[in-house]
Amino acid sequence: MTTSRNSAGRILLRIFELFILAVWVFPFLWMVLTSLHLEDEVVAKTFHFFPQHPTLANYIKAFTSTYILNWLLNSIVIAGLTMVMTLIVDAPIAYAFAKIKFKGRNILFWMVMAGMMVPFQVLIIPLYLQFNSYGLINNFMAAVLPRVSLPIGIFILKQFFEGIPDALEESAFIDGANRFKIFRSIILPLGSSALATVTILSFINSWNDFLWPLIVLNDTEKYTITVGIANFQGSHGTQYALILAGAVIASVPQFIFYVIFRKQIVESIALSGIKG
Repeated sequence: MTTSRNSAGRILLRIFELFILAVWVFPFLWMVLTSLHLEDEVVAKTFHFFPQHPTLANYIKAFTSTYILNWLLNSIVIAGLTMVMTLIVDAPIAYAFAKIKFKGRNILFWMVMAGMMVPFQVLIIPLYLQFNSYGLINNFMAAVLPRVSLPIGIFILKQFFEGIPDALEESAFIDGANRFKIFRSIILPLGSSALATVTILSFINSWNDFLWPLIVLNDTEKYTITVGIANFQGSHGTQYALILAGAVIASVPQFIFYVIFRKQIVESIALSGIKG
């Protein structure tokens, strides 16, 4: 009887998992298929989920009549700079919180964590005035700097670094290594999985950013991919198939990035015990 109940439970669990998978996959599938429709089919009264006449015309139009390649390159540059600068800032901070004992460490750490509770929208006006005074409006650095240093990244790295045995540091100190050499030669290599997690979080956070680049980047050629796709509605009317073709193109770098770092993400979650 117990075995039957366990089997029934596993079947129900699999059905639930498949349902959740379908919920997550369906919007992406719908986006891809709609991008292959003719525009007339998209706006027709009778919409067909699968295209009646599959076409790549929307992709060709996106590449030939818009700045989408510029926008992709801009997003790659901005997300790449954000990612690198986040690692440069977050890793030493997390190491200090995890391994260096100093007065007020816990208070300072929770002050950093409190940054996660402040909505970015609250900071937009002071940030805009600040960057405007620096003359950085319509400059890529204005889109990069406010996204550098993720509190969640500091938290993930701190939790991981705390799991590294203190004995390794003590042995290195005995051998004459200083704090910087220990950080560079021991802590960073051992924390590669956590660093990969922060890398991909920073990349996705910057890649998906829409509101702040929309405010600080004024020239059409300097738009990021998210801002550029939104601009389709203004310069080409509301062409849904074209917009979704642009969305598919914008998703490709993220997908490639995730595939590259997938193994490190799984390892990091397994080793650090950070769930969901």
